[in-house]
Amino acid sequence: MKFDEFLFTYLGEMGRYQKMQFLLVCFPTIIVSMHAVSWSLASVPVPFRCALPSETKGSPYLTDDSRFSIKECRDWNGNPVSINESRAYGFHCYYNEDCKLDGAECETHVYDHSRVKYSAVERWEITCSRGNIRANVQACYYIGQMIGSMVFGMLGDRIGRKKVFIIAIFLQITCGFAVVGVPTWWLFALFRAGLGFSHPGIFVIAVVIGTELVGPKYRKLAAVITGAFFAAGQFLLAVEGYFITDYRYLQLAIVSPAVIFLSYYWLVPESARWLVTQRRYEEADKILQHAAKVNGETLPDKWWEQLDSEKESSRVNNTKRYHLWDLFRTPVLRKRALVAFFLWPVVSMVYYGISLKPNALGGDIYINFIFVALVEIPGLLVVCLLIDRVGRRVVVSGGYFLAGFCLLLNHFMGDSATPVIAIVQVMVAKGAITGVYSAIYTYSPELFPTVIRNTAMGCCSMIARVGAISASYISLWIVEAFGKVYMIVPFAILSISAGILTLCFLPETMGQPLCETIREVEGDEDEDVESQELQPLQTKESADTEQTNRSETAS
Repeated sequence: MKFDEFLFTYLGEMGRYQKMQFLLVCFPTIIVSMHAVSWSLASVPVPFRCALPSETKGSPYLTDDSRFSIKECRDWNGNPVSINESRAYGFHCYYNEDCKLDGAECETHVYDHSRVKYSAVERWEITCSRGNIRANVQACYYIGQMIGSMVFGMLGDRIGRKKVFIIAIFLQITCGFAVVGVPTWWLFALFRAGLGFSHPGIFVIAVVIGTELVGPKYRKLAAVITGAFFAAGQFLLAVEGYFITDYRYLQLAIVSPAVIFLSYYWLVPESARWLVTQRRYEEADKILQHAAKVNGETLPDKWWEQLDSEKESSRVNNTKRYHLWDLFRTPVLRKRALVAFFLWPVVSMVYYGISLKPNALGGDIYINFIFVALVEIPGLLVVCLLIDRVGRRVVVSGGYFLAGFCLLLNHFMGDSATPVIAIVQVMVAKGAITGVYSAIYTYSPELFPTVIRNTAMGCCSMIARVGAISASYISLWIVEAFGKVYMIVPFAILSISAGILTLCFLPETMGQPLCETIREVEGDEDEDVESQELQPLQTKESADTEQTNRSETAS
């Protein structure tokens, strides 16, 4: 019998042991989620003005809003004065739209501490012409995540899931404490890249361990629960950020609980499924015997002797190896690949763009952050209920359309959108795009044949990071510098375009058997599409010559 059949026959698909282990590996994803978007609160923009030569960063920031309508140096009577005259008592200068005083860019600024005690923006003067630093730091996280996906993906199959899990947790803790006291923004960005590098080592491995523990009947629910833990992390971050407005203490609050997860070295065992693939049956038996005891079951002695032989593995090893360019050799597969390579960066861009800038549509950043985190859970539940009823294509395209239309509606409403309306719009958009993110993980693997599925999904994941990096610059820099229209309109157009492409060019895969070969995808059962090569155009003369040669050969 196959390992799946043996495992769930004797242990059940979701016994007590599976529930305990699944919850254990889900908890670290809360910290991963918090680190992923914590920079948006650690570097929350605060009101500031140019500091006078006689002032320091600690100088009081005036809170009379009427005074801040003045864009230059004036006395209390409103008469213009020069920067040199402003040294005298009774003269004040105020931040202007060009970040300049007397034509020169300000070197230092005075910040408003009435709401935010200490932001990274103030720590490293991330204002005016240095505003792109904020986006650079977040982009480093996603670059680290991109590299980590490749490294930990390979390590997970070679050294085991547990070792990768523990290594990633240790790296996350180290980098998490390091960012608290670094003196420069580029060191902060470097350690943020380390946090991003650890992201797939924790989150993806947790998903893998979780899905390997539970039976097929519960895997969809397991994916939703994992997503709910990720959403819970963003909610917890918003609550902590609301009360902890010093970015250093916020970072400490995020990373400190992660120390507990070092105990997983003793609490979480290696994946029994991985051990079986490595033929380490005695180690797998020790783990599964304990699981059976917890579940009140009994395993047969030397159960591994009942498992199927590895003839299938040897057959696969003798087949042709496929590469990235094979995705583009045949028309149907090429069309699916190109559409998928558009859908993934769009969903990543919109998801992280809204997560990093939840108040782009209006409202308070902390309140919006809480709501856009909470709305992910119903978004995941809707997908769980609909994806096997109405189909993958409808769910994916519908989510794109809904997110795009909400963003467009906010744009056309303009200033007439009240904070409540803005919150509702951003919640619906975030819930819809969260649903797409969940559904696309189910839909995309079904679009590609088994022989090249891993390659295709790896490419999709890599390209999705490009969308996340773009979201960093759009939401954390361009919006601040030029206005929300440069985020809302592009996101809306891309989302609606993705929905149209899904409906027009991708098939429905619900209830369909997975294609094993490229030939099956192309719908050609009689001719080996996979072995076709590009041939030169055949003229009448060349055809006659070929026919003559065949006749001579036959005779």
